[in-house]
Parts: sequence; structure tokens; C-alpha cells
Amino acid sequence: MIQLIKDKVKIPVVAAGGIANGRGIAGAFTLGAEAVQIGTAFLATDESGALPVHKEFLFSDSAKSTTLSRAYTGRLGRGITTEITRNVLAATNKTLPFPLQTIFMGELRKAALEQQKNDLVFFWCGQIAPILKHKKASTLMKSLIEEASELLNK
Repeated sequence: MIQLIKDKVKIPVVAAGGIANGRGIAGAFTLGAEAVQIGTAFLATDESGALPVHKEFLFSDSAKSTTLSRAYTGRLGRGITTEITRNVLAATNKTLPFPLQTIFMGELRKAALEQQKNDLVFFWCGQIAPILKHKKASTLMKSLIEEASELLNK
């Protein structure tokens, strides 16, 4: 998609989605992106504001299955497939507009976390989570820079 966008716009293109290592960065740059946005890889680091249980899920087998839904916030987002995403959140035609859906779901999320019913919580997660390796942001950054530089300098 980067190539198609580059042919149509005159502004810098930022690639996002599915980038969690230097290989993804190098690929995006090779296709014409001027920058990349990395989400899930940084969400999983110790320094992020994500809950510890969320970070555990990102490094677990659960992260291999994700679901797209508007039901958590009213806007389309991807999260780890849990009981709530399989059943309740599948009814996206019955969601409130953003930010009302966030407020509505907030109380359910809070109660589920307090009761450690993690299968009733929507945990943000990109499809790239199964390749995550780094739990420290500094280690992640170093790896991103070194791997992308090595590939781009070949």
C-alpha cells in the first residue's frame, strides 16, 4: 500500500501496522515511506503504561489471535481475541459512537481487571505480536536501529 500512496500524495508517508523489527522498518523505507510508527512492540516494553497483565498477554500464545472491533472504543481497533471479543464485542453494529463506547466499556474493563477475569478485557494488540522479543525500550530501539541500518546499507 505504501507504493500506491506514494504515487498519489506529495506529503511524507508514515508506514504503520505490522512493524516491530528492523526488517519491517527497512521494508517500509525500501517501499518509499519516510518514517514508521511502531505500536505493539513499544506497548510490550516495561516502560509503557500498559498494565503488567496486558504485557504478559502480548508475549503469550494468546497474542497469536487478534480481533478487529469497534466495540471497545467506537473506533476500529485490534486486540487479543478473548471471550469478550468472541461474544460481546462481535456485535459491532450495536456500539455507541466514540467516545461514548469507551465510557460504557470502561466500567466493565475495570470490574474484570479487579476480579482478574482477563478473558473479559480487551487488550490492544497488533498482528505482529508473535515476533516480539524485547521487554526494554532501550534494547528494542537499539535492535530496531541496528537491524534496519544493516539491511538498508547492503
